Amino acid sequence: MKNDTKPQRQPHPVRRYLVTAFIILAVIGVFFFLNWMNKVKFYDDPATTGNTSGNLLNGGLFTQSGDTIYFANPYDENALYSMNMDLKKIKKLSRDNVSYLNAAGDYIFYTRRNDKKGDDGNAILSMSTTGLYRINTKGNGLSQLFRNPTQTVNLFGNNLFYQHYDDKKGLQLFRIGIDGKKDTMLLDEGAAPTAIANGTIYYTGMDSDHNIHSMDMNGSGTNVVLEGNYTGLSYSNGSLYFMDMNQNYALCRVNPDGSDAVQLVQDRIATYNVSEDGNTIYYQLDNGTDNGLYSLDTNTGTQKLLRAGNYNYFHIISNYLFFEEFDGSAAYVMELSSGQIQDFNPEKKE
Repeated sequence: MKNDTKPQRQPHPVRRYLVTAFIILAVIGVFFFLNWMNKVKFYDDPATTGNTSGNLLNGGLFTQSGDTIYFANPYDENALYSMNMDLKKIKKLSRDNVSYLNAAGDYIFYTRRNDKKGDDGNAILSMSTTGLYRINTKGNGLSQLFRNPTQTVNLFGNNLFYQHYDDKKGLQLFRIGIDGKKDTMLLDEGAAPTAIANGTIYYTGMDSDHNIHSMDMNGSGTNVVLEGNYTGLSYSNGSLYFMDMNQNYALCRVNPDGSDAVQLVQDRIATYNVSEDGNTIYYQLDNGTDNGLYSLDTNTGTQKLLRAGNYNYFHIISNYLFFEEFDGSAAYVMELSSGQIQDFNPEKKE
C-alpha cells in the first residue's frame, strides 16, 4: 500500500540559528533597557536639597520640587500625594504612610511608617512596614534603601542623612547614597539631621549633653557650637534656631559659629517654622493661657496672633503655611500674603 504522506520540511539550519540569535539579542536588549531605566540618576549639583530644615523639624510632611508639592495626606493615613502650586490636580502616588519627605529631580525619598496604618497587610508583602525608601515622582520604581525603622531624613547632594535604628544600639546618625549604597555610621547617637548647610551638619546632643554641635558631613571635625540644654534645632538664611529647655522652651537664634545668641520669644512654644528669608517665624505658643498660632517679625519684633487654639506640624511651601489641629482632627492652609486661613482637605483623585 502506497504511503502518500509527505515528509515535513525541516527549517534551514542557518535560519534556525538566526532565530535563536535574535531571541538571545532581544532578551539581552530588554535586560539592558530595564537596567538603564532603573539606574539611579545622580544629581549634578552637590548642594541639592530635598526639603527645608523647618519643614523637616515638623515631620517633613510637605515638600516642593519644581512646580509640584508632595505631601502626606492627613485624611488618608498620611499616604503620599502630589498637587500643583494652586493646590489643584491632586494625585495619589503611594498608599505608604510617609514622613520626612525629600524631593528633587526624578525622586522622592521618605520614611515609611506603615506600622501606623490601620491595615498594613499589603505593606508586609511589599518588603517592610518601616524603613527608608525612594520612589520616582510618578509614583513608580519603589526601592528600599534601609529596611529597619528610620526617623528624620535629610537629602544633601547625592546622600541621605538619616536616623538609623539598630535593635541593640537604638538610633544612630547614618549617611547613605541615594542609590542605597555606602551606608555609613557618622555618629553613635540618634541626633536628628534637620540642620545641614554649607557642608556642615548641626545637631543637638541626645545622650551625653544637649549642646548644639557641628560636624563635617563625613562624620569628622565635631565641635560644640553653643553649650546649653537645647532642642528643636533648625537652620534658615544663615542662622540656627532652637528652643531653650532651661528657659521654658523659649525660641532662640544664634549664628552658626555660636556668636550673637538671642532670645526671640520668651514664652513657651511647642513648635515653629521660619520663612526662607528669615524675616518671619510662625510658632505655636504653649503657655496655657494664650495658646495659638502666632507670627513674629524678626526685624521689628512684632508678634501677632493668627489663630487661637493648639496646632502642630507647621510646613511652609512657597506662599502657604500648612498646619493641623494638635489632635489631628483637622488640617488647614494659610495664604501667607493675605493671612487667609481655610480648611485643607484634598480630594482623592487617582
